[in-house]
Amino acid sequence: MTMSKVLTITVPSYNTEKYIDECMPFLIDNRIVEDIEIIIVSDGSRDRTVELANKWQTRYPQSIRVIEKENGGHGSTINRGILEATGKYFKVIDGDDWVKTDNLVKLVDFLKNNDVDLINNPYFEHDEVTNEETLMMKLNIKSNFINDYGSIIENIKIPPMHTVTYRTKILKDNSIRIDEKMFYVDVEYITFPLPFVKTQVYLDFPVYVYRVNSGTQSMTIGNMVKNRAMHLAMLKHELEFIKILPSTTAFSVKKVLYQRFSELVLAQYVIDLSIPNKKQRERETKEFTDFLKAERIDKNVNMLMISKILVKTSGKIIFPAVKFRSLVQNNNTWRNVERQVLNVVKRMKK
Repeated sequence: MTMSKVLTITVPSYNTEKYIDECMPFLIDNRIVEDIEIIIVSDGSRDRTVELANKWQTRYPQSIRVIEKENGGHGSTINRGILEATGKYFKVIDGDDWVKTDNLVKLVDFLKNNDVDLINNPYFEHDEVTNEETLMMKLNIKSNFINDYGSIIENIKIPPMHTVTYRTKILKDNSIRIDEKMFYVDVEYITFPLPFVKTQVYLDFPVYVYRVNSGTQSMTIGNMVKNRAMHLAMLKHELEFIKILPSTTAFSVKKVLYQRFSELVLAQYVIDLSIPNKKQRERETKEFTDFLKAERIDKNVNMLMISKILVKTSGKIIFPAVKFRSLVQNNNTWRNVERQVLNVVKRMKK
């Protein structure tokens, strides 16, 4: 397929009539309107999302396409976006989020004049309650310099999907496809392409603005407990992906992928420990522990810290479960829980 645009922006949209007219003006700018392709993918929306999106398509037919599809989850909208993309580069902007327009223009200008597999930018978290914006993922890496990815990945680790822009060819040529009808697939989106990435650049200006503390995200603790089977399924899929990494994958990339998997394991334990029913909590924790043992995880992943600190042979938790549940209940998002739990683990290692 001929790449006719510089950047494809896929906008996953499920019942986003409240936000679509807020999001779109930030994406449209006369300086780049001819260079970008915006694909609004309605994931079986039941409100006026498609009606409002079509109005934007009518105004900017050269740049905006609206696709209606049956509900298949966030992953399905990204998969469809990759399939339809005609831009040289590919980025996901959720329909209830937005961008810093001037910085999007800067990003497109960079993409016009450079050739690279992966672009990382900082991003903002916008708190819906306080309206405060917090700059995230500001890295101590030289900006605007194209790096060999294997040599730089340990300075980046695996950041949230809000930071990434991929060369579309990486996604298409390697048939990158993530799970549908599931939450947590952003982990797959930011890891599955990495074995094929050779070059990377860090641009120090934030583009994406991510809405947090709205109470609807899948990453709120209550929702994570409710949807824990999906998190476990994603974790297992991530493990299968790691097992069959191409032989050409750089050791540094493998190392970081294993580190990310270890974080997913820790997250799963915290989720299981948050189950209100004691018998169910103990049973699912033990089942997860048995799964890790059967997979002989600690031979490939730095699991000794997690398994020895959190779990005994019987599957019981060394660190008091009530204390973990207190951590979980006192924080709204997994990001905060993760930080606190990791701090607890560090203290316990000393």
